[in-house]
Amino acid sequence: MAYRQLNPGILIVLSSPSGAGKTSLATDIVGKNKEVVFSVSVTTRSPRRGEIEGREYYFTDRSKFDSMVRKSEFIEYAEVFGNFYGTPKKDIETLIRRGRDVIFDVDWQGGTQIRNSHLASSVVSIFILPPSIHVLKERLLSRAQDDQSTVDARMLEARSEISHWTEYDYVLINDDFVKVRDCIIKIIEVEKMRRQRQSLLPDFIAHLNNEFDLIKDKM
Repeated sequence: MAYRQLNPGILIVLSSPSGAGKTSLATDIVGKNKEVVFSVSVTTRSPRRGEIEGREYYFTDRSKFDSMVRKSEFIEYAEVFGNFYGTPKKDIETLIRRGRDVIFDVDWQGGTQIRNSHLASSVVSIFILPPSIHVLKERLLSRAQDDQSTVDARMLEARSEISHWTEYDYVLINDDFVKVRDCIIKIIEVEKMRRQRQSLLPDFIAHLNNEFDLIKDKM
């Protein structure tokens, strides 16, 4: 009997204040690891330049979003800077059942809801810190996605967001993008090796015991 691991996937929760790099890290990891897929959220905000429906987000209006909330269709949802974001529960359940690892780019509110969900045992949570507040602001300004008032609002919120770092399994300082990306990849590899996540181990141990019995009978 060959022991082949066909285990459920894990949920990798990446959180950080806006501009600390969680989205870029998640995107790069998905590009380098075919077993990891990006969690695609539903959002009420308008698409940014270059974003494609179903790739970065599913774009919808507030009425449809509220309907999904009432039907408990999200594993997590939150309001962030006036827009709503939510992760469809059914999509995630299907992916991990098929053995795929799902990476989430969410704020601390979303991270809390995922860790407290019925899929909590599958969650690995990682908080990303900026190397400094000055660098954080420079990153927000250089990406040119928001106007000055939105950047200011994100900076005001950043201190509160950073205060949730103790709630996460791992905390990484994003002072070297490649180093941090590789650390996250290693974390995923190690977490998937945990005994609790190797669902076929009991069957394999039973097979080993059967082999002991066969050997004993021939002695």
